[in-house]
Amino acid sequence: MNPSRTKVENVAVTTAFEMTFAGSESDDPIAATLKYNVFEPFAVTASFVLGEGPAVQWVMSRDLLREGVVMPTGLGDIRVYPVSDTLYMELASPSGRAILEAPIAPVIEFIGSVFATVPEGAEGDYFSVDAELDMLSELYAQRDGDAAA
Repeated sequence: MNPSRTKVENVAVTTAFEMTFAGSESDDPIAATLKYNVFEPFAVTASFVLGEGPAVQWVMSRDLLREGVVMPTGLGDIRVYPVSDTLYMELASPSGRAILEAPIAPVIEFIGSVFATVPEGAEGDYFSVDAELDMLSELYAQRDGDAAA
């Protein structure tokens, strides 16, 4: 199995690789996928699947991930930090906490592709507050229409 594969399309950058639970004796792999969509230029969605279980998704700042490959960063629910050639991701929620580890190389490659696709400072070219507000208005109109039916 190829340990990572990064694909850049018109509007998305995606990479897939394996992670494990840090410090665990279990070597069960966690299938990890990072996805960046240019229409959400500040966010990266991370998806984690253990075995046949459901995908668990976390959304984080692309800057958090970029900083996390060179120094410890993050407050609250998501922390990312490098140790040698390994990247650690601490995820905390009301239902529990996990520390995942993976080779750092596929994440560095992913971040490079993300910033090549939408350079720092160009996020506004892809993000429209007006479009987001229009979408929310449509969602509320649909919800209100469904509630009235």
